[in-house]
Amino acid sequence: MRCHQFEQVEKIFQRSLVKVLHLDLWKCYLMYVRETKASLPGFREKMTQAYEFALSKVGQDIGSTQIWVDYIAFLRTGEASGSFAENQKIASIRRVYQRVIASPILNIEPLWKEYNQFENNINKVLAKRLCEEKSRDFKNALRVAKEADVLFRDVDKGIPSVPPGNLVSEQQQLRLWKKIIAWEKTNPFRSDNPSVVKKRVMFTYEQCLLVFGHHPDIWYEAAHFLTESARALTDKSETLGKEWLDEVTMFYERAIGLFMGTNHFLYFAYADFEQSRMHYDKCHEVYARLVKALGDSDHSLAYVQYMRFARQAEGMKAARLVFKKAREDPHCSYPAFVAAALMEYTCSKDKNIAIKIFELGLKRFAIEIEYAKAYLEFMIPLNEDNNTRVLFERLIGGLPEEKSRDLWDVFQQFESTVGDLASLQKVEKRMAAVFPKDVDNNEAPLIVDRYRFLGAWPCSDQELLSMNHKGFAKQHSLVSGRSGRSASQATATCGEATQAQSATPMNLTGRGMPDVKNMLPFRPSVRVGVNVQGVPGGSFPLPHPLTELSLAIPPPSSFQVQDICDS
Repeated sequence: MRCHQFEQVEKIFQRSLVKVLHLDLWKCYLMYVRETKASLPGFREKMTQAYEFALSKVGQDIGSTQIWVDYIAFLRTGEASGSFAENQKIASIRRVYQRVIASPILNIEPLWKEYNQFENNINKVLAKRLCEEKSRDFKNALRVAKEADVLFRDVDKGIPSVPPGNLVSEQQQLRLWKKIIAWEKTNPFRSDNPSVVKKRVMFTYEQCLLVFGHHPDIWYEAAHFLTESARALTDKSETLGKEWLDEVTMFYERAIGLFMGTNHFLYFAYADFEQSRMHYDKCHEVYARLVKALGDSDHSLAYVQYMRFARQAEGMKAARLVFKKAREDPHCSYPAFVAAALMEYTCSKDKNIAIKIFELGLKRFAIEIEYAKAYLEFMIPLNEDNNTRVLFERLIGGLPEEKSRDLWDVFQQFESTVGDLASLQKVEKRMAAVFPKDVDNNEAPLIVDRYRFLGAWPCSDQELLSMNHKGFAKQHSLVSGRSGRSASQATATCGEATQAQSATPMNLTGRGMPDVKNMLPFRPSVRVGVNVQGVPGGSFPLPHPLTELSLAIPPPSSFQVQDICDS
């Protein structure tokens, strides 16, 4: 604008104005229209349209007071020749005043006083009736504005929209926005019109997305709210409900067209929404767009969900066609093969097809431990014990030893369930030979796995850590202790002793950690009293043994040697 490149300015407005509901942008737009169109013959009409357009988009923003004030001032300055034109001018100003005093914005009280004065200057009798009629709307708007002012007090709308960083300040702002959105959903305006409630909530979501546009949960929650509102409205007005559902489609398109171009979650939610409307062609398009958008990234999850949709909507034949595409895609990995095999087994009830798919995938993913584990876990419930043992030997042969530990654990549990003691001991000896570091001259950790089941362990947490049980440490690498209770903790005889041991906090290396329950609160004190340990910044009671010692020994004055000699 400063360089007078108005053509570029208008292109920017056309591209972003409707999508970015930020007050500063809309104020800039109004200033642009005011400065560039003032010399045109139809300036006042164009300026009026610009104000109406701006207020229809951001007029419900709590900080939009200045736009309303400027609009009223602009209407007041209009010239009116003749009684008809004067009445038109008065009616226009009255309509804007009546709209603004019913809007929950900041500093609404001066506008209410201006409106009262405006009506009284025209007709005092009519003013009394109109002001009494609009008083209820004003009080309602004032109440909502005060509540909103408290909620928005700590909100920073100037934060740039960046990918989630999980910073403390970011989480605080996100909580504030979610609190405001939840408040808007309670319909604080007490409106009986669903369109008003929907407009206010969606406007709040739009404001939130200006700051948190890279957060997929905000996009999804907004789309979900709009979907539920549309379906609730369909019973009353099928036409309007369909329009709102079309808005959901456009909203999802905006999401994946802006910041969420490669976000699986929103693509899947979009496809589910279209599937609920039985727009299956649109679903195929959404999944195809996701695969294309991912580029050289892994396409596995996209194909897994694509197959599930195809089976649900069009049957197993359609799902197989999707799996054919997945097999031909060089960026598709083993999850698609596992999903296809399990789908054939559970839906078609044909284990032979499932096994063929697993075998097909094994040619490409023989060194993938997760694929081998999934194949083995699929075979175990089929009750084909010999085939399971043969498969295990094949899988182990294709895996590096450092990757095969999880597969050995699964096979150990299999032999513990269906095999005899001799076969189980044979497997454990082989494990000890393959993983000598895990045994480390102590086979107890290996034997412990023989007796565990689900979350029940034959030893306490501290006992497992003391014996350096690798599997236990791995499963609890993110917490200081196991949340589930061991088998010994569940017994009544030794329960109390084991629970006392488990109550001691332990870190990942097995070292003891401080018990914060017994820590004393920090109480700074200027004067240090008796039996108190004085340290910079505060004072704390002495440990109990030192307190007893200080009470037992004579006071410090008894040890003044010079005083004793003088006496």
